[in-house]
Amino acid sequence: MPILVLVFSLFSVPASVDAQAVKAYVDRNPVMIDETFRLVVEGEGVSSGDAPNLEELEENFALLGTSHSQQMSIVNMKTSSVTRWVTTLAPKRTGMITIPAIRVGNHSSLPLTVTVKEPSQVTGANVQRDIFLEAEVDSHVPYVQGQVLLTLRLVSAVSLQEGKLDDPEIEWGMVERVGKDASFETIREGRRYQVTERRYVITPQKAGQQIIPPVLLSGSIPDDRSQRSSLDEFFNNRRRNQGGGPFTSLFQTTRPIHIRSPKISLTVKNMPVDIKGNVWLPAKEFSIKESWSGDTENIQMSEPLTRTVIMFAKGLRGEQLPELPVPDYGSVKTYPDKAKATTGFDGTWVVGTREEKYALVPTQPGSVTVPGIRIPWWNIDKARWETAELPSRTLTVVGDLPAQAGGIRQPQRNPFASTVQPVEEDPIELALDSSDQSSMVYGSNQWVWIAGGLLGVWVLTLGGWWWDRRRRRQTNTEGVGTRAKQVLESERQAIQAVKAACLAQSAPKTREALMNWASIKHQGKPCLSLGTAARMLAEPVPHNTGLEEAIWNLDRTLYTTTEHQAWDGQRFWETIQPAMTAKPQKTKNSKESLPELYLH
Repeated sequence: MPILVLVFSLFSVPASVDAQAVKAYVDRNPVMIDETFRLVVEGEGVSSGDAPNLEELEENFALLGTSHSQQMSIVNMKTSSVTRWVTTLAPKRTGMITIPAIRVGNHSSLPLTVTVKEPSQVTGANVQRDIFLEAEVDSHVPYVQGQVLLTLRLVSAVSLQEGKLDDPEIEWGMVERVGKDASFETIREGRRYQVTERRYVITPQKAGQQIIPPVLLSGSIPDDRSQRSSLDEFFNNRRRNQGGGPFTSLFQTTRPIHIRSPKISLTVKNMPVDIKGNVWLPAKEFSIKESWSGDTENIQMSEPLTRTVIMFAKGLRGEQLPELPVPDYGSVKTYPDKAKATTGFDGTWVVGTREEKYALVPTQPGSVTVPGIRIPWWNIDKARWETAELPSRTLTVVGDLPAQAGGIRQPQRNPFASTVQPVEEDPIELALDSSDQSSMVYGSNQWVWIAGGLLGVWVLTLGGWWWDRRRRRQTNTEGVGTRAKQVLESERQAIQAVKAACLAQSAPKTREALMNWASIKHQGKPCLSLGTAARMLAEPVPHNTGLEEAIWNLDRTLYTTTEHQAWDGQRFWETIQPAMTAKPQKTKNSKESLPELYLH
């Protein structure tokens, strides 16, 4: 078979080239940008060691491999030899590309010109090809930090061998493969194709005009160009209708392919100008719900209660959902558990959830109001702000306080004095105690001595307890003082880091330093967003519109396409410095009602 092919090739080369000792030609012209073709170089009277130098081709083509063969023939007692090199090329660009003269030994070929075209996106044109890639997105105008679903579709009418599909690589966002590959068959204009779909979720991090570059598919497919006998071609295809025979598949050859998907242009929209004070949550759906482990209207003093709050968002990852603040209820101690953030995929949208649990332990009976939660989010379908809300809830704690020394309950100060009834001494028990004491005093002197002895023991016990408590309080005070100094030093260093980043005019470093300061201020609890840092800055200086404006400008600067040099770090530092160095406000009066938690 190889000898026949070589013989046919010699016949098929134009006569104008035969006069050359080295000939070069291609098997197809024009070609598509996502197709490969073969460059054939033939040298007469040269050895296989005189391989052609193809380095100049690497500027416009990818070289996918070279093979060579040699043929010898004797005609009229004269021996001649022809050496052939076949190189598979993949174009790197479109247009008229010149293949320069190729030198083999002391001879050179003539230059060639190849026309490389863009692949047509018309379905009717695509179905004429054996294999191609399609790419589409669910939206060409997504929001920054929103979702773009990219679907790559491999459409093939031939068998793909050793196929490898690269992942998209972009610099303006995050890319994550979601779901499993889906395969199905389809018929396009009467031709059957096998289709394989692969999906990716892209999260844009910069607004403006963006490009999803072509994705490369490499592999090999059956080479129909070498299936037919060369003699059939030469002798007018006399056996065209005889079929390939039972041994055709045994000698089937393949050719490499280098296919690229079409590039896609996007216009990423920036967050709205009225985002001031809100966490940016662009989603298709957003909801928040809660559940309780017991009856909130009948909480026993000895039984802890667990509150579970779950946020659900379609179009956002779980890591993008905000952290909820943990309020201090005073008479009900709150112990938060570690939050759980998960991300799933429903076939069209990423689905993010965040679960936060709190254990509530009542310390005294009465009623406690749990503030409501309001989370503004941006509806990408309706292009407007909406609010997910949990209403406030009143907890009713029932039961008695644990007994103190001497069997007498000591009333405790209640920070929710306006809603919680004070604990009163039981009048019936006091009456019985008074009666018993009277009988003991006037009934018998013996009981007087017994009562005096018991009173003395009780006084000694009380004195020992007081002395031990005083010693422990002094020790704890010293430890607390040392820890407080360490915290203050860490906070001071964090403030200096924020100042240095601001004066360096670096918005990203300022954001990082500011969130680190907020984490230290929040007793080591990680700060995950600028919204949390903004709330902490606003505590000592509430209703500071300049402070809110500065934080908003910083956040907006980080997600715009313009350079950060337009951001004024000096002015930002002058705005937030009073809030960072202000002393904490005094605790509010216990009779003040708790406002609703407004997450922003």
